[in-house]
Parts: sequence; structure tokens; C-alpha cells
Amino acid sequence: MSSHLVEIERVCQDQAVNQPSTSERFSRTLDWAGLPVSALLLAIGIRDYRDGASVGWPIGGAVLVLVSLWVIYRGMRRRNGRTMKSA
Repeated sequence: MSSHLVEIERVCQDQAVNQPSTSERFSRTLDWAGLPVSALLLAIGIRDYRDGASVGWPIGGAVLVLVSLWVIYRGMRRRNGRTMKSA
């Protein structure tokens, strides 16, 4: 019986330790904040290109979406403890 209580206590403690801090949640939110904005710019760029604007607008929007996805991926790897080694 006592070993079961120790196991329950350890699980509760582990859950408390694994809770992200406020700064981590804010950092994660900032990482994801760029994606909807860049997707909106891509959609506007495609709409404007169809109306006769430069092809640079949808290309620029696509680049911004890719950069936003890269920032999210980099942040996830950093939070999970797998940092990339610099050359």
C-alpha cells in the first residue's frame, strides 16, 4: 500500500515539474503568432496577383509562411531539449 502512495506522489510531483512556465508559454505563443499573419499575407498576395499585381507578392507570402514554420519548428526543438549544433 505504501509503495502505491509513493508512486502516486511521484506522478503528481512530475506533473507539477513538467508544467511550462509563463515565459515558456509566452514564447510558444509568439512563435505561433507569425503563422496566421503570414498566411493572411500569402492569401492577399495570391488575390492581388490574380488581379494583376506582381508575382512577388505571393512569393513573398510563401517565404513568410516558410519562415514562420521554421520558427515554430526551431522553438519546439529548443523546448524539447534537442538543440542544433552550430558548425
